[in-house]
Amino acid sequence: MSLSPERWTGAAGVRADVDAECRYLPNTSGGTTMIDVWSSTGTAPGLDLQRFVELTGLMGSERFSSSLLDCLDHWVSSQHFCVMRMDLPQPSMLMAGTRHHDSRLVWRCWHAYAQQFHSHDQLFSRMQGEQRHDGAVLLGHILAEDIQFAPYRQNVYLRNGMSERLSGLSWDDQGVPVLFNLYRHHEAGYFPDDEIEAFEQLTPIVLQLLRGHLAMSRRVEHAGDWRQVLLRQSPQLTEQELEVCMRLLQGMTHAGIAVDLGLKESTVKTYRNRAFDRLGINFRNQLFALVQGKILR
Repeated sequence: MSLSPERWTGAAGVRADVDAECRYLPNTSGGTTMIDVWSSTGTAPGLDLQRFVELTGLMGSERFSSSLLDCLDHWVSSQHFCVMRMDLPQPSMLMAGTRHHDSRLVWRCWHAYAQQFHSHDQLFSRMQGEQRHDGAVLLGHILAEDIQFAPYRQNVYLRNGMSERLSGLSWDDQGVPVLFNLYRHHEAGYFPDDEIEAFEQLTPIVLQLLRGHLAMSRRVEHAGDWRQVLLRQSPQLTEQELEVCMRLLQGMTHAGIAVDLGLKESTVKTYRNRAFDRLGINFRNQLFALVQGKILR
């Protein structure tokens, strides 16, 4: 299940139940508080990244979110993720996805976090305080039992069966922190060391893919205009030819379009060639120029 940025962005409208007395509690495990923050090494991951090829092809499509979890599951098992822009005074959700049997779980957690508990997120606070100026991604890890603010721990983590979180933090072009979180649930146990190491290696790549996907997704806002321009230019375009052109305009690869439409890549290229012939163009950049020129007039 994936959820659009429009559905998630903005103020949360549902108030979570919070104990009347909000208080910080010490760690109850009897051991050292397990809150870790460290920088990515920047070294090339010693992992087979072939699985990211298909994911790259899905950038900009609605299937990207669910496919991201499927892709990461090969190295890091998690049932849901979220990407938040940590704006002030309240964060906004850019993207989220879940495979949990309770599809509303991540929705409830977001509402509670955005409205009440983001200012008590000690992992984010520590990561933000260690901002690197060399562009390195910061990584973080926290266990539910080490969250000091009791209402946050209870209403977001324990009530929903979440045991821990892995986070990657980067900064966008405006200098606003962007937080990528993966969550583990009690029934799945804790993240083992090898999965945490894989998360460290993969997070810089994942953050780059997320930036590209979000940028492409914004182009979908113009999809209606694009379709009208193409049909005015050539009313003979078939629905399949239109769908291929629309995805080319979104920046998708031929392989990605094939996966998205359930076609062979060779079939996608056939539809592309037919569409280009009807439109009187030969190359993808001419398709962009045609659409942009018509819309701006």
